[in-house]
Amino acid sequence: MATHKRTWQIFIENREAVVAALKEGKCDGILPAARGFLDGFAEFLFDARVLAVLDQFPDPRTRRSIPIFFFCNTLVYRPLFRLSRLAHIGPVLFRSPYILRQLGFNARQIEAGFYQTEGGQRPFDEEAIAECFAQARAEDFLDNQKAMLKQLVSYFPGQFREGVWVMDSVHFSTPRGNWVPAGNYKACVLGVLQDTTVWPMLWLLGDADPHETVVGKKLLAAAEEVLGPGFIRHLLLDRGYIDGPWLTELWRKGTQVTIGVREDMLILKEMCNLTRLPDTVWEEVPPPKNHEDPPPRRELAGFGYLSREWSECQAPLSGCLIRDTYPDRVVYQGMIMTAEKADARSIYDGRGKRWTLEEVYMTLTRYWQFDNLPPCRRGVAFAWVHFTFLAFTLLGLYRQETEEEEPTTLNAGPPPVPMPECELAVYAGSYFTLLLPSELMQIVLTHMDAWKANQEQLIISLRLCEGLT
Repeated sequence: MATHKRTWQIFIENREAVVAALKEGKCDGILPAARGFLDGFAEFLFDARVLAVLDQFPDPRTRRSIPIFFFCNTLVYRPLFRLSRLAHIGPVLFRSPYILRQLGFNARQIEAGFYQTEGGQRPFDEEAIAECFAQARAEDFLDNQKAMLKQLVSYFPGQFREGVWVMDSVHFSTPRGNWVPAGNYKACVLGVLQDTTVWPMLWLLGDADPHETVVGKKLLAAAEEVLGPGFIRHLLLDRGYIDGPWLTELWRKGTQVTIGVREDMLILKEMCNLTRLPDTVWEEVPPPKNHEDPPPRRELAGFGYLSREWSECQAPLSGCLIRDTYPDRVVYQGMIMTAEKADARSIYDGRGKRWTLEEVYMTLTRYWQFDNLPPCRRGVAFAWVHFTFLAFTLLGLYRQETEEEEPTTLNAGPPPVPMPECELAVYAGSYFTLLLPSELMQIVLTHMDAWKANQEQLIISLRLCEGLT
């Protein structure tokens, strides 16, 4: 049974109340005041009830003196401060009152610690995070993200109106360490398409071995438990997920699928045969970016009513045949959509939209370092990747909703972290206000008698600002 006592408190800005308390020599905390995206982001996490979902993360520990919410929230912020190792969390996140305020701690908590034990232990230790998630299972991350998906769909209904989703897998690994073996893993990710990016919404973490169809079916079934069958109206898949009975099942539930076909499939051969018909129309499109010199001439041909050409799939099928003509050869590729009749360009465009998730993986690798893991245990590696995905999505949705000017793309790295400004956030009771240092000193000097009687409290409050408590 948990022994900690939660002391989360919402502070209200009230200059008059704080100044009145200061005149009596009363002050609960003084912190640097930085007004930037992190302040708004923290408010968004509270308003969207993201923090409440993190509080539900399955806790495998027998001792729960430190709430698991604390660890989850900290790992969400880790990539925003560009910390490449858990060992950096202590010196960076846990030594700065300014950053602790961004994590949701109030002045009293920063002074006294998140919780108290007989030995006065404090939770600001990155090893406690590793020990917590080392015991976590892949199902724990999936279950909590299912709850997060439900909450985000409820909070952002407009973001999911189009119903176009993308699924693909990405691999990550951990090197061998002194006490842990090397690990090879895979994340199967389901995301919602939004213009120039894909927001990862649900993912399944596990070993690298299982086939894509195995993890894909499990992940989509988990999504359907939350969203209901047919909520995902259009799903874009890589050909590694192709499975006729599964596509049939999805079509019957109301989910249309666009997917590539393998080179050894009969339906690709039949589409090539159909191009011999005199009424075949080829549409030229921009050449692929495959570093060939000269690039090939790319053309598309579309075909409807192809269900007879693939006996394992009972859904209606339309196809797009892609022909790349090089100086010395011709290469064919095929795509299908579970629809009676769809034009070639519509099917082909799904290829580019699906590739958007690959570009998100590139961004997560280059700017968020999601796969730059140290030697660690399996659960710790999963936590690293899980909360990096979550941070990317949460920050992106927040920026999409709040930024006045539409950025070129939201598929980007974390924005710069703002430094504290010259103002100070002064806390008194349940209120706070922003004061210039000169304003604060004028109040203190004017009411010197009251502050002499409470000199120790003033020093403690100022040490919060200095990060010396």
